[in-house]
Amino acid sequence: MALKLSPKQKHYYANSNAKINVSHGAVRSGKTFITNLRWLKYVRHGPPGKLLMSGRTKESLKENVLDDLFAMVGEGNYRYNAATGVLYLFGRKIECRGAEKIDSEGKIRGRTYAGWYADEVTIQHKEFVKQAIARCSVSGAQIFWTTNPDHPKHHIKTDFLEKKSLRDKGLLLHWHFYLEDNATLTPDYIEMLKGSFSGVFYDRNILGQWAVAQGRVYQDYSEERHNVSREEINRMIREPEFMEYIAGTDWGISAPIAANIYGVTRDYKFYQIAEFYKSRSTTEEVGRWYLQQEAWLGKKISVIYCDSAESDRILGLQKLGLRAMDSNKEIDAGLNTVMTLFKNDRLFVCSETCPNTVNELLTYRYPEPDDPKAALDTPIDADNHSMDAKRYCLHNYLRYRRI
Repeated sequence: MALKLSPKQKHYYANSNAKINVSHGAVRSGKTFITNLRWLKYVRHGPPGKLLMSGRTKESLKENVLDDLFAMVGEGNYRYNAATGVLYLFGRKIECRGAEKIDSEGKIRGRTYAGWYADEVTIQHKEFVKQAIARCSVSGAQIFWTTNPDHPKHHIKTDFLEKKSLRDKGLLLHWHFYLEDNATLTPDYIEMLKGSFSGVFYDRNILGQWAVAQGRVYQDYSEERHNVSREEINRMIREPEFMEYIAGTDWGISAPIAANIYGVTRDYKFYQIAEFYKSRSTTEEVGRWYLQQEAWLGKKISVIYCDSAESDRILGLQKLGLRAMDSNKEIDAGLNTVMTLFKNDRLFVCSETCPNTVNELLTYRYPEPDDPKAALDTPIDADNHSMDAKRYCLHNYLRYRRI
């Protein structure tokens, strides 16, 4: 079958001849595929010497890049040791490294490389990036980076993409990829993908913008569209319209324990029907509340996703007969899950029974752009207890069921 490349991919492949070549932009836009092809050409025809490849971790590098490279070249043309990270490709030695931690740069200190391929360079540690550039000292050595955009003050943008002196000297070239630059994507798939992101994650992952996270986190939440009455919730319970109930718990001591319960419809819409929100509370107290809610609903709560930081409290709920478990607490992906549910009108809140949740939805914010904490790219960590419980529950439920 003929290789299907877009004009942008063809241009990148033919012209990525600078010292540093960067493909950035939307997810699934074909930037990694064409960088893989370009890297294979470089491995075969670039200057002699040892090469470097890096990802957030060795495992993510293998999943995102190496497995595809292996499929492209076929068995017999490579040899990879997953334990050491040493790859032989077309007879050339390549060191594969994880680069997310500050001590990662120590693993390449003193090395000399003839080229470097960095997958998702914005999530590799700044010190590793600096060290790797310095290590590419072989005459004619080239560097190839892929990444999705991050916040606009990220050092990859400020120190490289925006550095006019690097561009003027021909030391850096960059290509902005859009979804339409991937010639293999169908219009239906592109529309589906656009519906999978919201807020700042839409700006970055779909539009490929280096966008700042600011303002209200859940800007698509509307009291008019997403608040439902107690009467409506009671009707949905009686009918019954909910196929199951799920919950999330954020622990606290002086801060409130926040617990949310959701009814899940057969078309996977989520209705928050109840909340527990109390400072200086105990595991036993929130456990009794959950048992009371199960008695009222006449049904067991299928799963209670909890803050994994306090395993003893999760065990306490389990001893009461509750189906509690720890949760994946990833922030960005969890925020995007909740944002997208609101955007697509699949998440609702009973405002009469969940007033604290409604209050947090209206006040949960990112730092102002001039706040030093804005560089952390995460919401303000205050008065967000119900928001955390919501994220734990909905993101993990959808993640495990791949809905």
